[in-house]
This record gives sequence, C-alpha cells and structure tokens, in this order.
Amino acid sequence: MGNIVAKKQSKLDKGSGLEKPFSGYHAKRGVTEDEELTHVGPGTPGGEYLRLYWQPVALSSELGELPLNVVMLGEELVLFRTRKGKIGLLDRHCSHRGASLEYGLTSDEGIVCCYHGWHYATDGRIIETPNDPTCKVAGNLFHGAYPTHEYEGIIFAYLGAPDDIADFPVFDTFVESDNEMVPFSLPMPCNWLQCLENTQDPIHSCFLHTRVSGVQFGVSWGELPELDYVKTPLGMMNINVRRWKDNLWIRTTEDMLPNMNQTGSLWLAAEEEESFTRVALTRWMMPVDNTNTKMIGWRYFNDRIDVKEGDKSQVGLGKIDFIGQTEDERPYEERQRVPGDFEAIVSQRDIAIHGLENLTISDRGVGMLRAMVRQGIRVSKTGRKYASLPRHFDGPIATYTQDTIIKKPQCNGDESKLMREVGREIAKVVRESDKLSPEERKIAVAKKAEQLIEL
Repeated sequence: MGNIVAKKQSKLDKGSGLEKPFSGYHAKRGVTEDEELTHVGPGTPGGEYLRLYWQPVALSSELGELPLNVVMLGEELVLFRTRKGKIGLLDRHCSHRGASLEYGLTSDEGIVCCYHGWHYATDGRIIETPNDPTCKVAGNLFHGAYPTHEYEGIIFAYLGAPDDIADFPVFDTFVESDNEMVPFSLPMPCNWLQCLENTQDPIHSCFLHTRVSGVQFGVSWGELPELDYVKTPLGMMNINVRRWKDNLWIRTTEDMLPNMNQTGSLWLAAEEEESFTRVALTRWMMPVDNTNTKMIGWRYFNDRIDVKEGDKSQVGLGKIDFIGQTEDERPYEERQRVPGDFEAIVSQRDIAIHGLENLTISDRGVGMLRAMVRQGIRVSKTGRKYASLPRHFDGPIATYTQDTIIKKPQCNGDESKLMREVGREIAKVVRESDKLSPEERKIAVAKKAEQLIEL
C-alpha cells in the first residue's frame, strides 16, 4: 500500500504567523518562491523533470489552417499542421533572421518562413534556403523541433532529450468502453504547482464548495472527512472518507507525477450505495511558464458519472460544465460573492510563497505532494526508479481514482477510527486489484464493501 501518513500535527506549522494584534508592520518581507519546485524553464531542475514526460500543447480544435503560437515550459513555439495532416512543433523564430513562424505558410512537408522562404520539415530539418541556393545549411542542419502525438482531441508534445523519449501514457480510464472523452483547456494565471496541490487538499471542498460559497456540488461535500494519504506507483492518492446519514463515502483521488490528476464524480450525493465509480476528469497542469498554467484534459461522460448534471456543450476551449473554473465565466463581483477553485488557487499569488504559509494537519497532502515532486526532481537526475509515470509499459496503465459508498450506520464507539479503517480497506483493494479488468475491480471493491458492513 505504500506509506500512509497517519501522524497528526500537534501545533501550527508557522510560516508568517504573528502573535499580536495589528502586527502587519512586523510581517515577513522578502520571502521568495521555492524555485526548485516552481520554475519550469529550460535548464531549471523542475523544468528538466517535467520534460521527461509528454505534455499537452493544445486542443486539436485550436489548430486550423494557420500556425498557432504556443508557450510550453517557458519556450516560445509554433504549432502547425502540414497540408498532408502531419503536426509540427518548432521553435517559433526562424533560424535565418528570427522572423516568427506564426506567419509561415504550411506546405506538404512542413512550414515556410514568410521572410526569406526557409523551409522546415516537422522534425526541424531545413529542406530549402531559396534566398541562397548555394547555402550548405539545407539538408545538413536542423531547426529546433519536438515530437508530437495527437490523442482523443488533444495534441501532446515531448520536450525532453530525443534519445530517450517516453512512451505516450495510455491509462485504463482512457479505454473503458462506456466513457465519452470530451477535451477541455482552461487558462490559470498562476504557477502549475498550486493548481496540482488543490487536488490533494480535499478538505477545501467542505468550505470553498459548500460552507462558504454555498452548495456548488452536493450538500454531502460539506461534511468534514477523515483523511489519509498513500503513495502509489504513479505518485500519490488521498483517501477521503465522509459520513453522510447512514452511509460512508470513500473517495480516492490520485495525482500521477509529475503534473497529472484524476478526479472522481463531481456531483455525487452519497445517498445511494456505489461501488468503484470511476473518474470525471483527467487533466494535466501544463506549465506555460513560471506564472501561467493551462489545465488541459478530458471530461468523461457516462451513465454512472453524469446522469443529470453534466453538459457536454459547456466543455471545450476556455470552458467546462461546473462552477468556478475560469475568470471569464462570471462577473468579478459574483466571483467575489461565490468564489470557486479559480479564485482560491490564482489568488495565492502568481507563484505561491511556501515560506509565508501556516500549515496545519489538514495540509498533510500538500506537504506530501511537494516532497514527492522534490524527490522526483532530484532522483530523475540519477536515473533511479521513483513514483511517477512509467517511461515504458505494456497495455493500459492502472489508476486508482474512484468513489465507493457503503451503507454503514454510525457506531457506538470511535467513529473517526471506524471511518479511517474502512477507508484504508477500500483503498487497499483498489490498489491491489490494479491487474484486474475494470469489471473485476468493481466486483472486488463491492465484495470488500460487503465485508466492511459487518465490521
């Protein structure tokens, strides 16, 4: 099962805590971001780590006949589709005199610079230099280029070293027969890490999504959960157990390092028994640069996840079908009165300053995630194995996000202990059944749930 973080903090982990009223004058000044974790440009520790994996560039629907300017991991690039349909991703500025290839003309083989006609293939090969036919560059030198892969409406790129390209990851949730995958892309004007951290802070849903802003998903989300955090082969997941009436709702939400997340059902009411209900979202927190992120992924639609509330027409470029995810979806004053994830995450500053935070026991998942990302950054340099996406694999990669609801009235003893035990047992079978088919995993979880009713 990995290491379950069970120790509880006995006091506040002070960052910028002040001990007297009206002490703004004495607040810490000059504290800066954790560059190792948050900076993503070429040559930075975090940037090199992220470059070991495929990252989403854009939705397929964004790429028409004209080239598209994109920025990934601090690099200015141009994305285009040749007349024969092949996708290219090149350094934006022409190798000749630096004109932007966003004004280039696509060809059967690649793209032609508007300034002097230099012609580039999708792999960066310089095909032709018509302004100087005697030039020896053509056929001998390459312009900066990156491999691409198009999958289910999203274009991905690999920005790492070309001599060790990872396999494109295909997860079990991608191939489940009843899923319709609808791609989306949401801009987040802040650092990528704080977007990912939100996924390992399940207690925020009690307040941001229920008690403070009103019920945004379901009344049961407002119940304080019992929490554990577990390492997985891909990264980590939280075990989030809520009491709702006579039911226990066991939710596991995972992050696949370095920058992926899968999240379960959005509007689950916890009123009816469920077994191993899978994901509503798969998403990458793709760093544009240090202070901007694109959250790109798929909303899943099927009979178990979205019976009434889901709306496919509201999912796509700059939009998604649940509240509080973009700046443009509502007027500013409304967002002040009823904030969502966007407001809470982005308002932490362009880059969250960890040294000014005051962490408590409910932030164990955030602390664990930061530690694992830091470990990934450092260990990746050595070539040793660590918890993260596999670089090479056979068959779909097993994942661990799910919701299970069992009928379990309150006990006369230690309710919190009971909830933690039930959560651990469900998470254990979810983890240990990862070699089974989706239907077999569902049966295994349901069998364990029946046993736990008698616990």
